[in-house]
Amino acid sequence: MTKQILWYLFFWSVVVTSAITFAEEGSDLIAQAEEALLKLETDPDDMDAVGMVFRAFHTIKGTSAFLELAIIADMGHHAESLLSRVRDREIRYTGGYADLSLRALDMLKALIESVQEALGGGPLLKPAGYNELLKILSAPEAAGVSEDSHDAAAPRVGDLLVAQGKVTREDVESAVTSPRVGDILVAQGTATREQIEQAAREDGADPIGVKMVRTHQASAKDVGQALRAQQRIKNPQNVVDSSVRVSTSRLDRLIDMVGELVIAHSMVAQDDIVINGNNHDLIKKISHTTKIVRELQDMSMSLRMVPLKATFSKMTRLVRDVARKTGKQVHLITEGEETEIDRNLVDVINDPLVHMIRNAVDHGIESPEIRQEKGKNETGQVKLAAYHSAGNVVVEIQDDGKGLDRDVILKKAIQNGLISDGAALSDREIFNLVFEPGFSTAAEVTDVSGRGVGMDVVRKNIESLRGQVEIHSVKGVGSTFKMGLPLTLAIIDGMVVRVGEETYVIPTVSIIKSIKPEPEDVSTVYGRGEMIAVQGKLIPLVRLVDLYGLGGEDMDDDHMLVVIVEDEHHKAGLVIHELIGRQQVVIKTLGETMRHIPGISGSAIMPNGRVGLILDVGSLMRYASRDGHDGAKDKRQVELPPLQAVA
Repeated sequence: MTKQILWYLFFWSVVVTSAITFAEEGSDLIAQAEEALLKLETDPDDMDAVGMVFRAFHTIKGTSAFLELAIIADMGHHAESLLSRVRDREIRYTGGYADLSLRALDMLKALIESVQEALGGGPLLKPAGYNELLKILSAPEAAGVSEDSHDAAAPRVGDLLVAQGKVTREDVESAVTSPRVGDILVAQGTATREQIEQAAREDGADPIGVKMVRTHQASAKDVGQALRAQQRIKNPQNVVDSSVRVSTSRLDRLIDMVGELVIAHSMVAQDDIVINGNNHDLIKKISHTTKIVRELQDMSMSLRMVPLKATFSKMTRLVRDVARKTGKQVHLITEGEETEIDRNLVDVINDPLVHMIRNAVDHGIESPEIRQEKGKNETGQVKLAAYHSAGNVVVEIQDDGKGLDRDVILKKAIQNGLISDGAALSDREIFNLVFEPGFSTAAEVTDVSGRGVGMDVVRKNIESLRGQVEIHSVKGVGSTFKMGLPLTLAIIDGMVVRVGEETYVIPTVSIIKSIKPEPEDVSTVYGRGEMIAVQGKLIPLVRLVDLYGLGGEDMDDDHMLVVIVEDEHHKAGLVIHELIGRQQVVIKTLGETMRHIPGISGSAIMPNGRVGLILDVGSLMRYASRDGHDGAKDKRQVELPPLQAVA
């Protein structure tokens, strides 16, 4: 009897372990299948993509059958059968068959998520519409599914370039069949055939790409992309990347330990014995160690970085679905998919991207009829791009739709009581009103948008990541939403300052400059508090000593140091005692005691072992803009718990 119990327990431990593995690997298979299905949207005859989807469905079916997950096995079987017919060329992946395949994919995704919930103690339930979808999959033609499509297939890049007259059909075909850099540059639209031929006639043995960059006819980035494309065409087997699956908990632990190593090394390097000593051999060894630690830090931080490709791929599906619902024709262009970002940022930015892209398609892009009346192409264009700028990752969503109407936004804001009638606001300030909770200019509420509960979430999520979001729009031309995000949440570049006896870190991305003002530059404005004149303009002055009740040495206006900071084009001056210097710091989360203190976003261990607080410039901006703020005379103070030195 005991052996039977042990065998039973062993059997179910194997089943549970297998289920966990299935949930993880199933999610990866679904992501790969979705990407392949979206490729088929542009090229229904891509049998490699068909095979990829077929294998994914087959694997999910087989594994779920082994685990006795019958509802997943049945769905996987019927989805596999549909793709088998496409593979055998009985049907084409167009029209209703394309829609049905994507519906099956979504259902399998929901089922795998249900397995993950069940492993956490929840029930394994059939998602809504399961039985109906299974019935359609078992006999698609009987349900009216056919190859007829009401949506035009998304055009390929080569087709678009040919239609625009930028290249010939021969150029595109040449780039596909003959992996020459010049041909690829022409097919990409980077250069013309005449420019390539002229570069080829120039003296010198330099490659075409080098000549194009030297004559400023192409950028190094464009040539690099062409070279990589050339290698992929020549050696497709080299594209396959090898990887090792590592638990995220282990990775996070590694990053934490490297951060501790950086802190410990800084303490040693800045110890008085090292700084004031004459042991040159010791100093040389510490310098060498500093280099190793810095390289180890950079390498470990790179482990947290993941490309945005997977996130961008999801948006392709989103654009397709929203365009179908709204009866519009929209083509999504993605750039910078290989741009890397902290993996912890990926999940957080997904919702903002979904909201903004959905709004771009629903509110921004006009209907085909209206676009034709305005002389536009009936197919609207949404561009999703990512790139690095000033130590940040910038994500842009750009559309060629109707743009934002400042008069309509202004009128709605006055009606909602957000601003007073007659208020003088810039275009930027008016456009930013769309981020207010509950704000919407939609004439009617649909299942896509119109309730005014999306854009406020966008700003909240972006600001929680120490990021910023901006809007640029021209009526009748289109709009651009730009998100600026930190590369990583684990480390920042900051300016270390002393206020009283405490140390603070101001993120360098928020700093404009530091000044030593004259006494006459500081004044008090009724209703706005202390102000400082900078280049002829008055900006709020925030005395951190008084804000946090730090005490310590007094500071008169004759010895004042001020750091000018900016957030969303709003400026303020922070009064400090000493400017210590620029330094990269490892961010430490705050405990519950200090989590809700305004103006503080985190902490860092300084080289001297003390705790430094990282300032939240955005929060300080909101404090400085409060009515009645009176600088040093303000009675409101935030009490900080005592900060202990690290032993």
